Amino acid sequence: MSSSDDAKRPVGINDVAAHAGVSPGTVSNVLNRPERVAESTRERVERAIRELDYVRNSSGRSLRSGRTDSVGMLVLDVTNPFFTQVARGVEDEATEEGLAVVLLNSAEQAQRQRQSLRLLAEQRAAGAVVMPVDSDAADLLWLRKQGVPWVLLDRGDVTEDLACSVSVDNHAGGIAAGRHLINLGHEQVSFLSGPLSMEQCRTRLAGLRAAMAESGLDPDAAVRVIENEQLNAECGEKSVEEVLAGGPRRRPQAVFCANDQLALGLLKGLGGRGLTSPGDLSVVGYDDVDVAALVHPGLTTVAQPKYELGRAAMRLLLSELNDAEHRHERLRFAPELIVRGSTAAYRE
Repeated sequence: MSSSDDAKRPVGINDVAAHAGVSPGTVSNVLNRPERVAESTRERVERAIRELDYVRNSSGRSLRSGRTDSVGMLVLDVTNPFFTQVARGVEDEATEEGLAVVLLNSAEQAQRQRQSLRLLAEQRAAGAVVMPVDSDAADLLWLRKQGVPWVLLDRGDVTEDLACSVSVDNHAGGIAAGRHLINLGHEQVSFLSGPLSMEQCRTRLAGLRAAMAESGLDPDAAVRVIENEQLNAECGEKSVEEVLAGGPRRRPQAVFCANDQLALGLLKGLGGRGLTSPGDLSVVGYDDVDVAALVHPGLTTVAQPKYELGRAAMRLLLSELNDAEHRHERLRFAPELIVRGSTAAYRE
């Protein structure tokens, strides 16, 4: 082999061993079982690794253990900044354990979710954090049969005997939004939703209805539901006509949106028609993405602890991966209403 070929060849364990004056087996022990190697020998091998800029090849270890040093994270919409913050929490926790995170996007489609979970199984991922598109757990149960454990994120309707889950109390969030609007005098509220097959949408709606009922209002008469195919800004903007249907006299007094993306799209659509919030319509979102505080007026919203959700989900997954006595847990965080300028007292 020519010297040029040697220059292109990656440094291997045999090179490190020769440089340190030890056997390849000793180098392997330093990498995988350092407690078995004398301190002076370990330091010599570690110095050789640094000097040669050796990068370990984990593929062999993956073949032996049956899993890679990566975990999957499957989100509903990779363009939604809510998921960006959650993913950062997952990644920070995983990085501390030496694991890489592979981000996958279902685009709120069951078929794409199925394809992504199959890919994780084929790649022998160590585990997965999943935000499922609906309540059908068949694909997830299949993934576990393939030896890939998973944690549900942003889903609270799962029993502890099925899997670990991390969520926010969406019912309480819906109540908080409803009480806020009722206290402002709004007794007619439209709920701008994504697919009601999603537990998050159903539970936030249930909370809104509960707030109406506790105030002595008839939820069936006070709440109008507008369902969209997806939870994005485009759907929010397109919903403006339906929100405003019937003219000013039949127009809802306020709109509670199932997430901030829908709310921001709705605000854009209102502006395009010469209407304002809260002048013409009070608007409440859900999530508290960064841009919610940057638009004018600022968006009143129900905040979720996005980063903490991600870290908690990854901690539960690590527990399942590393603890032989792991027991499934269901963690639920409390939401917080953030009042900004998009809501105001009802005016006749």
